[in-house]
Amino acid sequence: MRYIPDDPYRRRSASRPEPLEAGAAVRRQDFALKFLAEFAREPLRVGAFWPSSEALSQVVVNCCDIRPGATVIELGPGTGAFTGLLLKRLRGRGRLLAVEINAAHAAILQSRFPHCEVIQDSAENLHRYLDGRRAQCVVSGLAWANMLPETQNRILEAVLESMTPTGQFVAFAYAHAAWLPTSLRFRGKLMEHFRCVETTPIVWRNLPPAFVFYCRRA
Repeated sequence: MRYIPDDPYRRRSASRPEPLEAGAAVRRQDFALKFLAEFAREPLRVGAFWPSSEALSQVVVNCCDIRPGATVIELGPGTGAFTGLLLKRLRGRGRLLAVEINAAHAAILQSRFPHCEVIQDSAENLHRYLDGRRAQCVVSGLAWANMLPETQNRILEAVLESMTPTGQFVAFAYAHAAWLPTSLRFRGKLMEHFRCVETTPIVWRNLPPAFVFYCRRA
């Protein structure tokens, strides 16, 4: 596993996602407060107390090698910090499947992004919704450090079964939790199942600071 220097991962996408439109800051604050309320109600399932920042969202999506027409899966999208940027990369072609276990977040996603397929279910059941197809890219917003080993295994198995042989997996992790046993276990699992595992520098403009795993099967 190695770090991706700043310039290469920023240049990975030929066209970077555009900044948020005017008025988006107000809406982001509203979604953030709803996110916080859901975290207070179900902390283990939600996994984070604040949605990902625009800075982290840009890094995550820039790590994705997505082309129009691709099938993309987003796990644990929350209120959609990555979703809009992923849809822009698809340019109205292909398929974005967002699997969200929290009912309130799923409702917000469906309202914000009517062109996205929103499924309220556990990521463990991902295979039920692919109609025999496989994804070129799986993007994770799940809190892997919060999971029991058995849950990590089941979800990662579902991810691998849902990807093409040359597919990619992109996930972020919080810097402060990087050395927890569950985080180290997840890192080891990635290195076991993917030929190439890379990480970005820490994104400090996120609450809390985070970094991104970028993994390829071949």
